[in-house]
Amino acid sequence: MAIGWSSLICNPSDESVQQLGTSWGWLIREPFVPVLFTALGDVFFQPDSGGIWWLNTGTAQVTRVAESVEQFRELLDTEIVDEWFLPELIEQLHAAGKVPEIGECYTYVILPIFEEGKYEVGNLNPVPAYEHFALTGDIHCEILSRSLEKKAEQGGEQA
Repeated sequence: MAIGWSSLICNPSDESVQQLGTSWGWLIREPFVPVLFTALGDVFFQPDSGGIWWLNTGTAQVTRVAESVEQFRELLDTEIVDEWFLPELIEQLHAAGKVPEIGECYTYVILPIFEEGKYEVGNLNPVPAYEHFALTGDIHCEILSRSLEKKAEQGGEQA
């Protein structure tokens, strides 16, 4: 089975895009325009400051991937697509009957920031993009908050 672009991307609702901004605002701190959403719930976006950035919602990593939309489009014709969109995994998910509906993307049972969180069929399920953005953004924000609190407590103990 060959996976086409329509299977590798997600077309979230306006409500889902608003939820992305709400749940991930702690990390994307400036206004942005979404450029492309992946079936795995990641987003490529253009902030007001420029460039095209990749938000990996599984790891909460933001990476600058291109200087412009034009350069980003050129990259979509290269092998980097395998890293960004994981077409082999999407093909396996489809073969397992896990096919997202319109407005849905995949989300993780266990986020890949944890040792048990793998990029594999058993760890991914289709959900409305709204839920994915809310869940992943809020969990990563909570993890960061607790990490900062712990560091602050440790710093206070050393004083």
